[in-house]
Amino acid sequence: MRATTALKRAIQTRVNHTAVVFEKEKKTWGEVGDRVKRGASVLASLGVQPRDRVAVLSLNNATYFELLFACPWINAVIVPLNTRWSIAETERGLNDCGAKLLIVDKEFLPYAEALKEKLPGLKLVYFGSGACPGGYSDYEALIANAAPAEEIPAEPDDLWSIKYTGGTTGHPKGVMLSNRNVYTAAMIWVATGGFREESNYMHIAGFFHIVSSAPAVAITMAGGTNVIVARFEPEATMRTIQDNKVNFSTFVPTMLNMMLHDPALPNYDLTSMGDCIYGGSPIPDALIKLAIEKLPTWRFIQGYGQTESTGILTSLPWAAHFGEGSANKRRATGRPGYGVELRIVDPDGNEVPLGDTGEVVTRGTNVMPGYWNNEKATAEVLKNGWLHTGDAARMDEDGYIRIVDRLKDMIVSGGENVFSIEVENAVSSHPAVRECAVFGIPDEKWGEAIHVVVVCKAGHSATADDIIAHCKTLIANFKCPRSVEFRDAMPMSAAGKIQKSVMRAEYWKDRDRSVN
Repeated sequence: MRATTALKRAIQTRVNHTAVVFEKEKKTWGEVGDRVKRGASVLASLGVQPRDRVAVLSLNNATYFELLFACPWINAVIVPLNTRWSIAETERGLNDCGAKLLIVDKEFLPYAEALKEKLPGLKLVYFGSGACPGGYSDYEALIANAAPAEEIPAEPDDLWSIKYTGGTTGHPKGVMLSNRNVYTAAMIWVATGGFREESNYMHIAGFFHIVSSAPAVAITMAGGTNVIVARFEPEATMRTIQDNKVNFSTFVPTMLNMMLHDPALPNYDLTSMGDCIYGGSPIPDALIKLAIEKLPTWRFIQGYGQTESTGILTSLPWAAHFGEGSANKRRATGRPGYGVELRIVDPDGNEVPLGDTGEVVTRGTNVMPGYWNNEKATAEVLKNGWLHTGDAARMDEDGYIRIVDRLKDMIVSGGENVFSIEVENAVSSHPAVRECAVFGIPDEKWGEAIHVVVVCKAGHSATADDIIAHCKTLIANFKCPRSVEFRDAMPMSAAGKIQKSVMRAEYWKDRDRSVN
Protein backbone atom coordinates (compact mmCIF):
# COMPACT_ATOMS: atom_id res chain seq x y z
CA MET A 1 0.00 0.00 0.00
CA ARG A 2 2.45 2.62 -1.27
CA ALA A 3 3.06 4.80 -4.30
CA THR A 4 5.65 2.23 -5.39
CA THR A 5 2.97 -0.48 -5.40
CA ALA A 6 1.24 1.36 -8.23
CA LEU A 7 4.54 1.69 -10.09
CA LYS A 8 5.41 -2.01 -9.79
CA ARG A 9 2.02 -2.96 -11.24
CA ALA A 10 2.48 -0.56 -14.15
CA ILE A 11 5.89 -2.10 -14.91
CA GLN A 12 4.44 -5.59 -14.64
CA THR A 13 1.41 -4.99 -16.86
CA ARG A 14 2.42 -2.11 -19.15
CA VAL A 15 6.19 -2.38 -19.46
CA ASN A 16 6.40 -1.32 -23.13
CA HIS A 17 3.63 1.27 -23.09
CA THR A 18 4.21 5.01 -22.81
CA ALA A 19 4.35 6.14 -19.20
CA VAL A 20 5.55 9.72 -19.48
CA VAL A 21 5.56 12.39 -22.16
CA PHE A 22 7.46 15.62 -21.55
CA GLU A 23 8.02 18.00 -24.44
CA LYS A 24 9.53 15.76 -27.18
CA GLU A 25 10.64 13.06 -24.75
CA LYS A 26 8.74 9.79 -24.19
CA LYS A 27 9.50 6.95 -21.79
CA THR A 28 7.87 3.55 -21.31
CA TRP A 29 6.90 2.14 -17.94
CA GLY A 30 9.91 -0.15 -18.17
CA GLU A 31 12.23 2.82 -18.72
CA VAL A 32 10.60 4.85 -15.95
CA GLY A 33 10.87 1.91 -13.56
CA ASP A 34 14.56 1.51 -14.33
CA ARG A 35 15.25 5.23 -13.81
CA VAL A 36 13.27 5.25 -10.55
CA LYS A 37 15.39 2.40 -9.16
CA ARG A 38 18.65 4.01 -10.30
CA GLY A 39 17.46 7.40 -9.05
CA ALA A 40 16.81 5.84 -5.65
CA SER A 41 20.37 4.51 -5.74
CA VAL A 42 21.65 8.03 -6.46
CA LEU A 43 19.75 9.43 -3.49
CA ALA A 44 21.17 6.75 -1.22
CA SER A 45 24.72 7.46 -2.50
CA LEU A 46 24.21 11.10 -1.50
CA GLY A 47 23.50 10.03 2.06
CA VAL A 48 19.71 9.80 2.06
CA GLN A 49 18.48 7.31 4.67
CA PRO A 50 14.96 5.97 5.28
CA ARG A 51 12.63 8.72 6.52
CA ASP A 52 15.06 11.50 5.51
CA ARG A 53 13.44 14.42 3.68
CA VAL A 54 14.38 15.23 0.07
CA ALA A 55 13.23 18.67 -1.09
CA VAL A 56 12.59 19.45 -4.76
CA LEU A 57 12.27 22.97 -6.19
CA SER A 58 11.59 22.72 -9.89
CA LEU A 59 9.11 23.20 -12.67
CA ASN A 60 7.39 20.00 -13.75
CA ASN A 61 9.49 17.61 -15.83
CA ALA A 62 9.84 13.87 -16.42
CA THR A 63 12.58 13.40 -13.81
CA TYR A 64 10.51 15.20 -11.18
CA PHE A 65 7.74 12.68 -11.87
CA GLU A 66 10.24 9.85 -11.27
CA LEU A 67 11.27 11.36 -7.92
CA LEU A 68 7.69 10.95 -6.68
CA PHE A 69 8.52 7.22 -6.72
CA ALA A 70 12.32 7.17 -6.28
CA CYS A 71 12.09 8.75 -2.81
CA PRO A 72 9.58 6.24 -1.42
CA TRP A 73 11.52 3.40 -3.13
CA ILE A 74 14.13 3.86 -0.37
CA ASN A 75 11.50 4.98 2.16
CA ALA A 76 12.61 8.62 2.00
CA VAL A 77 10.13 11.49 2.15
CA ILE A 78 9.74 13.79 -0.84
CA VAL A 79 9.08 17.46 -0.04
CA PRO A 80 7.97 19.25 -3.23
CA LEU A 81 8.41 22.97 -2.59
CA ASN A 82 6.02 25.61 -3.91
CA THR A 83 7.59 27.21 -6.98
CA ARG A 84 5.74 30.44 -6.29
CA TRP A 85 7.26 30.98 -2.86
CA SER A 86 9.73 33.77 -2.17
CA ILE A 87 13.29 32.87 -1.21
CA ALA A 88 12.45 33.67 2.42
CA GLU A 89 9.51 31.25 2.37
CA THR A 90 11.66 28.57 0.73
CA GLU A 91 14.32 28.94 3.43
CA ARG A 92 11.67 28.64 6.12
CA GLY A 93 10.24 25.48 4.56
CA LEU A 94 13.65 23.85 4.23
CA ASN A 95 14.47 24.64 7.84
CA ASP A 96 11.11 23.35 8.99
CA CYS A 97 11.28 19.96 7.26
CA GLY A 98 15.01 19.50 7.89
CA ALA A 99 15.70 18.40 4.32
CA LYS A 100 18.96 16.53 3.67
CA LEU A 101 19.00 17.39 -0.04
CA LEU A 102 17.63 20.18 -2.21
CA ILE A 103 17.17 19.19 -5.85
CA VAL A 104 16.75 22.15 -8.21
CA ASP A 105 16.39 22.79 -11.94
CA LYS A 106 17.84 25.65 -13.98
CA GLU A 107 14.87 27.89 -13.20
CA PHE A 108 15.59 27.86 -9.47
CA LEU A 109 19.38 28.00 -9.39
CA PRO A 110 19.18 31.62 -8.17
CA TYR A 111 17.18 30.38 -5.15
CA ALA A 112 19.75 27.69 -4.41
CA GLU A 113 22.59 30.20 -4.71
CA ALA A 114 20.85 32.58 -2.31
CA LEU A 115 20.30 29.75 0.18
CA LYS A 116 23.82 28.31 0.09
CA GLU A 117 25.21 30.45 2.89
CA LYS A 118 22.01 30.42 4.95
CA LEU A 119 21.81 26.60 4.96
CA PRO A 120 25.44 25.39 4.84
CA GLY A 121 24.57 21.78 5.75
CA LEU A 122 22.17 21.33 2.84
CA LYS A 123 23.45 19.23 -0.08
CA LEU A 124 22.56 20.70 -3.48
CA VAL A 125 21.66 18.56 -6.49
CA TYR A 126 21.04 19.78 -10.04
CA PHE A 127 18.83 18.15 -12.64
CA GLY A 128 17.38 19.30 -15.92
CA SER A 129 18.76 21.01 -18.99
CA GLY A 130 22.19 22.61 -19.29
CA ALA A 131 25.50 21.92 -17.63
CA CYS A 132 25.60 21.23 -13.91
CA PRO A 133 27.05 24.24 -12.06
CA GLY A 134 30.00 23.90 -9.71
CA GLY A 135 29.22 22.86 -6.16
CA TYR A 136 26.20 20.75 -7.16
CA SER A 137 25.85 16.99 -7.61
CA ASP A 138 24.79 16.21 -11.20
CA TYR A 139 21.70 13.98 -10.94
CA GLU A 140 21.72 12.89 -14.61
CA ALA A 141 25.44 12.07 -14.59
CA LEU A 142 25.03 10.04 -11.41
CA ILE A 143 21.95 8.16 -12.58
CA ALA A 144 23.69 7.14 -15.81
CA ASN A 145 26.24 5.12 -13.84
CA ALA A 146 24.09 3.97 -10.92
CA ALA A 147 22.99 0.40 -10.29
CA PRO A 148 19.27 -0.13 -9.55
CA ALA A 149 18.47 0.01 -5.85
CA GLU A 150 16.52 -2.67 -4.04
CA GLU A 151 13.22 -1.40 -2.67
CA ILE A 152 13.38 -0.72 1.07
CA PRO A 153 10.34 -2.01 2.98
CA ALA A 154 8.04 0.59 4.53
CA GLU A 155 4.99 0.64 6.74
CA PRO A 156 1.67 2.06 5.50
CA ASP A 157 1.97 4.89 8.02
CA ASP A 158 5.51 5.85 6.96
CA LEU A 159 5.50 9.21 5.19
CA TRP A 160 5.42 9.49 1.42
CA SER A 161 5.50 13.30 1.28
CA ILE A 162 5.32 16.56 3.18
CA LYS A 163 3.36 19.22 1.31
CA TYR A 164 3.20 22.78 2.55
CA THR A 165 -0.10 24.60 2.68
CA GLY A 166 -1.06 28.08 3.88
CA GLY A 167 -0.80 28.84 7.58
CA THR A 168 -3.45 30.22 9.90
CA THR A 169 -0.64 31.22 12.25
CA GLY A 170 1.29 33.18 9.66
CA HIS A 171 3.52 30.51 8.09
CA PRO A 172 2.82 27.51 5.84
CA LYS A 173 2.24 24.18 7.59
CA GLY A 174 3.74 20.90 6.42
CA VAL A 175 0.97 18.40 5.69
CA MET A 176 2.28 14.90 6.35
CA LEU A 177 0.93 12.39 3.83
CA SER A 178 1.57 8.70 4.41
CA ASN A 179 1.87 5.75 2.05
CA ARG A 180 -1.63 4.77 3.12
CA ASN A 181 -2.93 8.28 2.34
CA VAL A 182 -1.58 8.47 -1.20
CA TYR A 183 -2.62 4.92 -2.06
CA THR A 184 -6.19 5.62 -0.89
CA ALA A 185 -6.26 8.95 -2.71
CA ALA A 186 -5.07 7.30 -5.93
CA MET A 187 -7.95 4.83 -5.76
CA ILE A 188 -10.41 7.68 -5.21
CA TRP A 189 -8.99 9.48 -8.27
CA VAL A 190 -9.19 6.30 -10.37
CA ALA A 191 -12.83 5.83 -9.38
CA THR A 192 -13.81 9.49 -9.75
CA GLY A 193 -12.06 10.06 -13.05
CA GLY A 194 -12.61 6.61 -14.49
CA PHE A 195 -8.86 6.34 -15.14
CA ARG A 196 -7.82 3.42 -17.36
CA GLU A 197 -4.91 2.23 -19.48
CA GLU A 198 -6.06 4.51 -22.30
CA SER A 199 -5.99 7.64 -20.12
CA ASN A 200 -3.63 10.35 -21.36
CA TYR A 201 -3.61 12.64 -18.34
CA MET A 202 -2.04 16.09 -18.59
CA HIS A 203 -0.38 17.49 -15.46
CA ILE A 204 -0.64 21.30 -15.50
CA ALA A 205 -0.35 22.22 -11.83
CA GLY A 206 3.07 21.89 -10.22
CA PHE A 207 3.88 18.56 -8.56
CA PHE A 208 4.02 20.44 -5.24
CA HIS A 209 0.20 20.56 -5.56
CA ILE A 210 -1.76 17.52 -4.40
CA VAL A 211 -3.97 18.11 -7.45
CA SER A 212 -1.03 17.06 -9.62
CA SER A 213 0.95 14.56 -7.55
CA ALA A 214 -2.03 12.43 -6.41
CA PRO A 215 -3.26 11.95 -10.02
CA ALA A 216 0.33 11.06 -10.98
CA VAL A 217 0.11 8.06 -8.64
CA ALA A 218 -3.45 7.32 -9.81
CA ILE A 219 -2.56 7.30 -13.51
CA THR A 220 0.40 5.07 -12.64
CA MET A 221 -2.00 2.77 -10.78
CA ALA A 222 -4.17 2.59 -13.92
CA GLY A 223 -1.18 2.11 -16.23
CA GLY A 224 -2.09 5.19 -18.29
CA THR A 225 0.13 7.95 -19.64
CA ASN A 226 1.32 11.04 -17.76
CA VAL A 227 1.62 14.01 -20.11
CA ILE A 228 3.64 16.69 -18.32
CA VAL A 229 3.84 20.42 -19.00
CA ALA A 230 6.40 22.57 -17.20
CA ARG A 231 3.90 25.29 -16.31
CA PHE A 232 0.50 26.50 -17.47
CA GLU A 233 0.55 28.76 -20.50
CA PRO A 234 -2.66 28.80 -22.59
CA GLU A 235 -1.22 28.17 -26.05
CA ALA A 236 1.46 25.70 -24.91
CA THR A 237 -1.24 23.78 -23.02
CA MET A 238 -3.49 23.66 -26.08
CA ARG A 239 -0.59 22.46 -28.24
CA THR A 240 0.15 19.70 -25.72
CA ILE A 241 -3.48 18.54 -25.76
CA GLN A 242 -3.52 18.42 -29.55
CA ASP A 243 -0.13 16.76 -30.05
CA ASN A 244 -0.63 14.08 -27.40
CA LYS A 245 -4.37 13.51 -27.73
CA VAL A 246 -4.82 14.32 -24.04
CA ASN A 247 -8.18 13.00 -22.82
CA PHE A 248 -8.15 14.02 -19.14
CA SER A 249 -6.75 16.85 -17.06
CA THR A 250 -7.42 19.11 -14.08
CA PHE A 251 -7.91 22.86 -14.34
CA VAL A 252 -8.94 25.74 -12.16
CA PRO A 253 -11.67 27.92 -13.75
CA THR A 254 -9.15 30.74 -14.21
CA MET A 255 -7.07 28.54 -16.53
CA LEU A 256 -10.14 27.57 -18.56
CA ASN A 257 -11.14 31.20 -18.85
CA MET A 258 -7.69 32.15 -20.14
CA MET A 259 -7.74 29.37 -22.73
CA LEU A 260 -11.26 30.13 -23.93
CA HIS A 261 -10.36 33.79 -24.49
CA ASP A 262 -6.98 33.10 -26.07
CA PRO A 263 -6.96 34.19 -29.74
CA ALA A 264 -5.02 31.02 -30.64
CA LEU A 265 -7.86 28.72 -29.50
CA PRO A 266 -9.31 28.11 -33.02
CA ASN A 267 -5.88 26.99 -34.24
CA TYR A 268 -5.84 23.81 -32.16
CA ASP A 269 -7.79 20.56 -32.27
CA LEU A 270 -8.82 19.92 -28.66
CA THR A 271 -11.49 17.31 -29.37
CA SER A 272 -9.50 14.46 -27.79
CA MET A 273 -10.39 15.83 -24.37
CA GLY A 274 -13.27 14.05 -22.73
CA ASP A 275 -13.55 14.52 -18.98
CA CYS A 276 -11.65 17.09 -16.99
CA ILE A 277 -11.81 18.07 -13.35
CA TYR A 278 -11.98 21.67 -12.24
CA GLY A 279 -11.51 22.86 -8.69
CA GLY A 280 -10.69 25.80 -6.47
CA SER A 281 -14.08 27.43 -7.10
CA PRO A 282 -17.39 26.69 -8.85
CA ILE A 283 -17.41 27.30 -12.57
CA PRO A 284 -19.41 30.46 -13.47
CA ASP A 285 -22.49 30.01 -15.67
CA ALA A 286 -21.02 32.26 -18.37
CA LEU A 287 -17.88 30.14 -18.47
CA ILE A 288 -19.90 26.91 -18.73
CA LYS A 289 -21.84 28.33 -21.69
CA LEU A 290 -18.65 29.46 -23.41
CA ALA A 291 -17.01 26.07 -22.81
CA ILE A 292 -20.00 24.22 -24.28
CA GLU A 293 -19.81 26.45 -27.34
CA LYS A 294 -16.04 26.26 -27.91
CA LEU A 295 -15.13 22.90 -26.36
CA PRO A 296 -18.11 20.68 -27.21
CA THR A 297 -16.36 17.36 -26.42
CA TRP A 298 -15.26 18.41 -22.93
CA ARG A 299 -17.19 17.19 -19.88
CA PHE A 300 -16.42 18.97 -16.62
CA ILE A 301 -16.35 17.38 -13.17
CA GLN A 302 -16.02 19.67 -10.18
CA GLY A 303 -13.66 18.38 -7.50
CA TYR A 304 -13.44 19.65 -3.93
CA GLY A 305 -10.86 18.63 -1.39
CA GLN A 306 -7.80 19.65 0.60
CA THR A 307 -4.16 18.75 0.86
CA GLU A 308 -4.99 17.47 4.35
CA SER A 309 -7.40 14.93 2.79
CA THR A 310 -4.87 14.02 0.05
CA GLY A 311 -7.14 15.62 -2.50
CA ILE A 312 -10.69 14.91 -3.62
CA LEU A 313 -13.51 14.71 -1.08
CA THR A 314 -16.50 15.39 -3.33
CA SER A 315 -17.19 15.46 -7.05
CA LEU A 316 -19.93 16.97 -9.18
CA PRO A 317 -20.44 15.02 -12.43
CA TRP A 318 -21.06 16.77 -15.73
CA ALA A 319 -24.67 15.60 -15.96
CA ALA A 320 -25.46 17.29 -12.63
CA HIS A 321 -24.56 20.68 -14.15
CA PHE A 322 -27.82 20.64 -16.12
CA GLY A 323 -31.53 20.00 -15.71
CA GLU A 324 -34.45 21.86 -14.22
CA GLY A 325 -35.20 22.62 -10.59
CA SER A 326 -33.57 20.39 -7.98
CA ALA A 327 -32.00 18.21 -10.70
CA ASN A 328 -29.61 21.04 -11.56
CA LYS A 329 -26.76 20.93 -9.04
CA ARG A 330 -24.43 23.35 -10.82
CA ARG A 331 -23.98 25.57 -7.77
CA ALA A 332 -23.24 22.58 -5.54
CA THR A 333 -19.75 21.31 -4.83
CA GLY A 334 -20.68 17.67 -5.33
CA ARG A 335 -21.35 14.41 -3.52
CA PRO A 336 -18.86 12.52 -1.34
CA GLY A 337 -16.41 10.61 -3.52
CA TYR A 338 -16.11 6.84 -3.62
CA GLY A 339 -14.71 5.66 -0.30
CA VAL A 340 -15.07 9.10 1.33
CA GLU A 341 -16.84 9.48 4.68
CA LEU A 342 -18.11 13.04 5.12
CA ARG A 343 -20.53 14.84 7.44
CA ILE A 344 -21.83 18.37 8.05
CA VAL A 345 -21.65 19.16 11.78
CA ASP A 346 -22.37 21.90 14.31
CA PRO A 347 -19.67 23.38 16.62
CA ASP A 348 -20.18 20.47 19.05
CA GLY A 349 -19.54 17.87 16.34
CA ASN A 350 -23.18 16.83 15.98
CA GLU A 351 -24.49 16.20 12.48
CA VAL A 352 -26.89 18.97 11.39
CA PRO A 353 -30.21 18.33 9.62
CA LEU A 354 -30.26 18.35 5.82
CA GLY A 355 -30.35 21.90 4.52
CA ASP A 356 -28.76 23.40 7.63
CA THR A 357 -25.31 24.97 7.55
CA GLY A 358 -22.41 23.39 9.39
CA GLU A 359 -18.75 22.52 8.97
CA VAL A 360 -17.54 19.86 6.54
CA VAL A 361 -15.67 17.09 8.38
CA THR A 362 -14.22 13.86 7.04
CA ARG A 363 -12.35 10.79 8.22
CA GLY A 364 -10.69 7.80 6.62
CA THR A 365 -7.40 6.49 5.32
CA ASN A 366 -7.14 9.48 2.99
CA VAL A 367 -6.81 11.92 5.92
CA MET A 368 -3.34 13.11 6.94
CA PRO A 369 -1.80 12.00 10.25
CA GLY A 370 -1.09 15.66 11.05
CA TYR A 371 1.17 18.64 10.42
CA TRP A 372 4.93 18.23 10.55
CA ASN A 373 6.37 19.46 13.87
CA ASN A 374 3.10 21.23 14.71
CA GLU A 375 1.05 19.41 17.31
CA LYS A 376 -1.00 22.49 18.15
CA ALA A 377 -2.20 23.02 14.57
CA THR A 378 -2.84 19.28 14.23
CA ALA A 379 -5.04 19.26 17.33
CA GLU A 380 -7.05 22.17 15.98
CA VAL A 381 -8.15 20.30 12.85
CA LEU A 382 -8.08 16.61 13.86
CA LYS A 383 -10.74 16.11 16.53
CA ASN A 384 -12.11 12.74 17.62
CA GLY A 385 -10.79 11.15 14.46
CA TRP A 386 -12.37 13.71 12.11
CA LEU A 387 -10.61 16.26 9.92
CA HIS A 388 -12.31 19.64 10.30
CA THR A 389 -11.99 21.37 6.94
CA GLY A 390 -12.92 24.88 8.05
CA ASP A 391 -15.49 25.08 5.24
CA ALA A 392 -19.14 25.83 5.98
CA ALA A 393 -21.63 23.96 3.82
CA ARG A 394 -25.14 22.59 3.45
CA MET A 395 -26.16 19.12 2.25
CA ASP A 396 -29.37 18.49 0.30
CA GLU A 397 -31.60 15.41 0.22
CA ASP A 398 -29.58 13.91 -2.66
CA GLY A 399 -26.29 14.08 -0.76
CA TYR A 400 -24.89 17.07 -2.65
CA ILE A 401 -23.04 19.62 -0.57
CA ARG A 402 -22.68 23.30 -1.29
CA ILE A 403 -19.87 25.34 0.23
CA VAL A 404 -21.31 28.64 1.44
CA ASP A 405 -18.51 30.20 3.48
CA ARG A 406 -15.18 29.58 5.18
CA LEU A 407 -14.72 29.28 8.89
CA LYS A 408 -10.97 29.75 8.42
CA ASP A 409 -9.64 33.15 7.44
CA MET A 410 -8.66 31.98 3.99
CA ILE A 411 -8.90 33.30 0.43
CA VAL A 412 -8.92 31.12 -2.69
CA SER A 413 -7.51 33.07 -5.61
CA GLY A 414 -6.89 31.36 -8.94
CA GLY A 415 -7.08 27.98 -7.22
CA GLU A 416 -4.41 28.86 -4.63
CA ASN A 417 -5.17 28.95 -0.90
CA VAL A 418 -3.99 32.12 0.82
CA PHE A 419 -4.37 32.66 4.56
CA SER A 420 -5.05 36.28 5.40
CA ILE A 421 -2.63 36.36 8.31
CA GLU A 422 0.33 35.56 6.03
CA VAL A 423 -0.49 38.63 3.96
CA GLU A 424 -1.24 40.76 7.03
CA ASN A 425 2.16 39.89 8.50
CA ALA A 426 3.82 41.13 5.32
CA VAL A 427 1.72 44.31 5.02
CA SER A 428 2.07 45.24 8.69
CA SER A 429 5.88 45.14 8.44
CA HIS A 430 5.80 48.17 6.11
CA PRO A 431 7.10 51.15 8.14
CA ALA A 432 4.05 53.31 7.32
CA VAL A 433 1.39 50.76 8.37
CA ARG A 434 -0.26 51.01 11.77
CA GLU A 435 -2.81 48.25 11.25
CA CYS A 436 -4.27 46.30 8.37
CA ALA A 437 -6.95 43.76 7.46
CA VAL A 438 -6.81 41.35 4.52
CA PHE A 439 -9.79 39.54 2.96
CA GLY A 440 -11.04 38.22 -0.36
CA ILE A 441 -13.34 40.17 -2.65
CA PRO A 442 -15.20 38.90 -5.74
CA ASP A 443 -13.15 38.80 -8.92
CA GLU A 444 -14.34 37.58 -12.32
CA LYS A 445 -10.92 36.28 -13.37
CA TRP A 446 -9.48 34.83 -10.15
CA GLY A 447 -12.68 33.95 -8.24
CA GLU A 448 -11.44 35.98 -5.30
CA ALA A 449 -8.87 38.77 -5.27
CA ILE A 450 -6.77 39.68 -2.24
CA HIS A 451 -7.78 43.04 -0.84
CA VAL A 452 -6.11 44.88 2.04
CA VAL A 453 -7.43 47.75 4.14
CA VAL A 454 -4.64 49.87 5.65
CA VAL A 455 -4.54 52.50 8.39
CA CYS A 456 -1.26 54.42 8.30
CA LYS A 457 0.72 55.60 11.29
CA ALA A 458 0.38 59.25 12.24
CA GLY A 459 2.66 61.32 10.07
CA HIS A 460 3.27 58.50 7.59
CA SER A 461 1.82 57.77 4.18
CA ALA A 462 2.09 55.10 1.51
CA THR A 463 0.61 54.27 -1.86
CA ALA A 464 -0.97 51.03 -3.02
CA ASP A 465 2.10 50.39 -5.17
CA ASP A 466 4.34 50.86 -2.11
CA ILE A 467 2.41 48.27 -0.12
CA ILE A 468 2.30 45.72 -2.94
CA ALA A 469 6.00 46.14 -3.80
CA HIS A 470 6.91 45.67 -0.13
CA CYS A 471 4.87 42.44 0.05
CA LYS A 472 6.61 41.03 -3.02
CA THR A 473 9.90 41.03 -1.13
CA LEU A 474 8.46 38.83 1.62
CA ILE A 475 5.80 36.51 0.21
CA ALA A 476 4.93 34.78 -3.05
CA ASN A 477 3.41 36.98 -5.74
CA PHE A 478 0.08 35.10 -5.68
CA LYS A 479 -0.30 36.02 -1.99
CA CYS A 480 0.30 39.74 -2.54
CA PRO A 481 -2.65 42.17 -2.46
CA ARG A 482 -4.28 43.02 -5.77
CA SER A 483 -5.95 46.10 -4.32
CA VAL A 484 -5.25 48.39 -1.36
CA GLU A 485 -7.74 50.61 0.43
CA PHE A 486 -6.66 53.30 2.88
CA ARG A 487 -8.89 54.30 5.79
CA ASP A 488 -8.53 56.60 8.76
CA ALA A 489 -9.87 53.91 11.11
CA MET A 490 -11.09 50.32 11.14
CA PRO A 491 -14.57 49.24 12.29
CA MET A 492 -14.04 47.76 15.76
CA SER A 493 -16.05 45.41 17.97
CA ALA A 494 -16.93 46.17 21.57
CA ALA A 495 -13.97 43.96 22.53
CA GLY A 496 -11.65 46.16 20.47
CA LYS A 497 -11.14 43.71 17.60
CA ILE A 498 -11.10 44.72 13.94
CA GLN A 499 -14.40 43.73 12.34
CA LYS A 500 -13.04 42.31 9.13
CA SER A 501 -16.38 40.64 8.39
CA VAL A 502 -18.11 44.04 8.28
CA MET A 503 -15.72 45.36 5.64
CA ARG A 504 -15.80 42.09 3.67
CA ALA A 505 -19.60 42.06 3.65
CA GLU A 506 -19.64 45.35 1.74
CA TYR A 507 -18.18 43.54 -1.27
CA TRP A 508 -20.35 40.40 -1.06
CA LYS A 509 -23.72 41.91 -0.15
CA ASP A 510 -25.46 41.17 -3.47
CA ARG A 511 -24.39 37.52 -3.66
CA ASP A 512 -26.02 34.37 -2.32
CA ARG A 513 -22.77 32.95 -0.96
CA SER A 514 -19.73 34.43 0.73
CA VAL A 515 -17.11 32.66 -1.40
CA ASN A 516 -16.56 32.11 -5.12
